[in-house]
Amino acid sequence: MFQFQFIGTLGADAEKKVAKDTGRKFVTFRAAHNDVWKDESGQEHTDTTWVDCIIDDHPAVTDYLKRGTQIYCSGHRLPALRVYSSPKDRCMKAGMTLKVTRIELIGGRVDPVPRELITDGGAIVPVTKYYHVDGVKKATQMLDRHGNVFDIDKNGWVTGGHPSEEQEQEASNGTTQQ
Repeated sequence: MFQFQFIGTLGADAEKKVAKDTGRKFVTFRAAHNDVWKDESGQEHTDTTWVDCIIDDHPAVTDYLKRGTQIYCSGHRLPALRVYSSPKDRCMKAGMTLKVTRIELIGGRVDPVPRELITDGGAIVPVTKYYHVDGVKKATQMLDRHGNVFDIDKNGWVTGGHPSEEQEQEASNGTTQQ
């Protein structure tokens, strides 16, 4: 299997789009990967590679894909390569487009999303960030080791979590298990 992966920084906010002809939802964004190296004289150089990315559907992680955010992306196929004329540099350049199957937010920014929330019934529910489960072909639910139910959309994105009945009972009794 071919897999392309990279770590990069978003050059602009991600855009949610809908194909006019088919109604298919997708998200696009551009990310730059920098390779820094030194030549024989010790002078530092930077090579920047821009990757145009496409994600099927509109996963909730899209709201966090803002300019300057560091990300890890991977796709199961090699990226599509294209050649174009750069009016700015007045030369031919190459670019690539990757159909993203996995994305992770990385970096040291403080996350505004809390790690736990409390339900109307008083149950403490851990907040799961937007993760991806490989191999999912249709919307489903999966359990974690503690019996929590997680909703998985048809593209494999974890979209929500629900506490187990045991955790609900513990919360209503005022006890928690560590």
